[in-house]
Amino acid sequence: MSDLFEDKVIRPFVDSYLHSRTPNPCVECNRSVKFGYLLALAEAWGAETLATGHYARAVSGKLFRAKDLKKDQTYFLYNLTPKELKHVQFPVGELLKSQVRERARQLGLKTADKPESQEICFVPRKDYRGFIESRLESAAALIPGPIRDHSGREVGRHRGLASYTIGQRKGLGSLAAQPRYVIRMEPQTNTLVVGGPEETLCSFFTAAAVSWTSGRIPQELAAEVRIRHRHAPALARIVPDGGQRVSVQFEAPQRAVSAGQSAVFYQGEEVLGGGIICAPR
Repeated sequence: MSDLFEDKVIRPFVDSYLHSRTPNPCVECNRSVKFGYLLALAEAWGAETLATGHYARAVSGKLFRAKDLKKDQTYFLYNLTPKELKHVQFPVGELLKSQVRERARQLGLKTADKPESQEICFVPRKDYRGFIESRLESAAALIPGPIRDHSGREVGRHRGLASYTIGQRKGLGSLAAQPRYVIRMEPQTNTLVVGGPEETLCSFFTAAAVSWTSGRIPQELAAEVRIRHRHAPALARIVPDGGQRVSVQFEAPQRAVSAGQSAVFYQGEEVLGGGIICAPR
């Protein structure tokens, strides 16, 4: 199990940062570990169902958002297909978090009032850079370089491109009188490009490694698209290419569409599928 986690989750996580992408390791952990290896193990033991504590709902082979929308975790589960959905259950998906805690108290569970954590489980103290440095002796993405505005003027110095994500504001220092955000990374010249909030907006992107919860590739469709876990789904037009790629055109531009993150597609409460953002513009 540890070798699988290393190969499928940790190494791709580090590699993504080294190539100026923003990864989402929880998506791959669910796909390869929990609903790949663990589900296969349960089936080998003769179990008919795998139940997990995810806030989501699996109904008649379809995936739906949790009753508690503040805790909904379907963003991380879009890779599930009918093959997995018919063998999984999400018992807390029909409950609010407060109800789950109350039930845990009734059962005398010591975790009933355990503080919540939204950090990546294998990265201590949310120190991504420190974790990446601990895995490598050297890497170009950890070398300091120039911060430039859209005109090419140098306005500061960065700590290494692996320390930043698209849309980031914190950690840039005082670059100008107005707030500045990361709008682009240029690994070829080790340059971090910053701009105003309007320069973080994006109307179109393509996504790869797309998976559909129905198991079938649909025709062109209108749907709501979520580009981050806490992002409010936005209306968009999705055009599949017949394989594992789609193009997505938003009705209104969205902020900080980041290569490497997941884009997840919804119609109402139902999760249609999703993929990895690879070419925002």
